[in-house]
Amino acid sequence: MWDNIWRILSMVATGGLLWLGIIFLLATLGELGLPATCPILESLLIFTGFQIARTGYIAASMPFLAVTCAGRLCGSSFAYHLSLSLGSILMNKVGKHVGITPERLDLVKQKLGSLTLPSIITARLTPGFTVVSSIVCGVSQIKYKNFFTATVVTTLAWETIFLTIGALGSRVSKFFGPQFYPIFLLTWITVMVIVGITIGYLTFRRIRNNN
Repeated sequence: MWDNIWRILSMVATGGLLWLGIIFLLATLGELGLPATCPILESLLIFTGFQIARTGYIAASMPFLAVTCAGRLCGSSFAYHLSLSLGSILMNKVGKHVGITPERLDLVKQKLGSLTLPSIITARLTPGFTVVSSIVCGVSQIKYKNFFTATVVTTLAWETIFLTIGALGSRVSKFFGPQFYPIFLLTWITVMVIVGITIGYLTFRRIRNNN
């Protein structure tokens, strides 16, 4: 069973056009407020980092990494331009369905401050505010160049963080035999994703309470 799961993960992370299309869609939807996509993409990134560190062969993973990055950029850009065009109308009609409330918008506006590039990057890296920051930037009509630059930086940082976690797991797995790699990897992914979700929730709750 574990070997079959390992092969499925490998097929998704280094698969053909169909899988890459699915990954692109998940990354795009994640930037539009569908939180269920995050654990999936983070798991695949951890797996990819694990494989790269174990085999040293990065070329096979490049399409997956590029498509994930492109999907997040497209999703965030769409959210930015839609909010730029529709503004408060979009918030009133759609916001409540994707967890974007007036209170959360106000929190992000305070966090963004003068909407300088570092503040946008900080907001996008803050758990719970990534999607909302795209909306706020659009509603506030900041320059798309600044928004896009911040999105590229945070997307690359996001991929690097989870690739590093996967690589770290690969180093730890060397204390076990190769036959235990699938079990160890799935356990590692589960633990790291749970830790990430927990940290994100606690961070968001703390920021909300402080405001």
